[in-house]
Amino acid sequence: MKTVLITGASRGIGRELALAFGRAGYGVGVNYAKEKAAAEKVVQDIWEAGNKEAEAFACDVRDSIKVRQMVDAMIVRWKRLDVLVNNAGITRDRTILKMTNGEWNDVIDVNLNGPFWCLREAARVMSQQKSGAIINIASIMALRGGFGNANYAAAKAGLIALTKSAARELGRFKITVNAVLPGFHITDMASTLTEEQRERVRAEHTLGQTTRMDDLTRLVLEVAQNNSISGQVLNVDSRVAA
Repeated sequence: MKTVLITGASRGIGRELALAFGRAGYGVGVNYAKEKAAAEKVVQDIWEAGNKEAEAFACDVRDSIKVRQMVDAMIVRWKRLDVLVNNAGITRDRTILKMTNGEWNDVIDVNLNGPFWCLREAARVMSQQKSGAIINIASIMALRGGFGNANYAAAKAGLIALTKSAARELGRFKITVNAVLPGFHITDMASTLTEEQRERVRAEHTLGQTTRMDDLTRLVLEVAQNNSISGQVLNVDSRVAA
């Protein structure tokens, strides 16, 4: 059985990815930082769909020591780690002139430092296996920038650079590393947008619609299973990226 660890999997895109990997027969590590009940509900939903190989793992990805402990717990549970999906992320939107040190540091810690800690620990295991796939959930904002979210855009741009560097380093161990730009979805992270703002986002899409969640999950599964794709940035969107 192949296994996957998905960070930030208690809600939003992470939750949908966990369910998709569960339906595909993977052993699913459902990571969460605070929302234990929500993470356990994801595990329960995977079980009820007929796959009993799912477990919730509490870990704040900003803590490198706890990240190592989480990956070690995955290995104790399933003896291997085949896929890491770096999905955990937060926003602290504010214009540059008003942004506090804390708002900058929080976003960089969760959205860039955290994925690096997780990637490093996953690579430690995967390099011994001589196989594995790492998928970093980035953002179109990394390519376009954004008004009021310089911290988020900078972190996601760093994540793309990390993806390309890691792909170069880890290819010798048969580990693929790719970034996916997931498109716009009405998740908790986007819940603060007004309907007018959401309509402006929709209007930017050449297809006149935002990304379908099933299209995103299907692509991430394909990337996880494809041994020929590495170092790539895959945009699941109909907006022009740059």
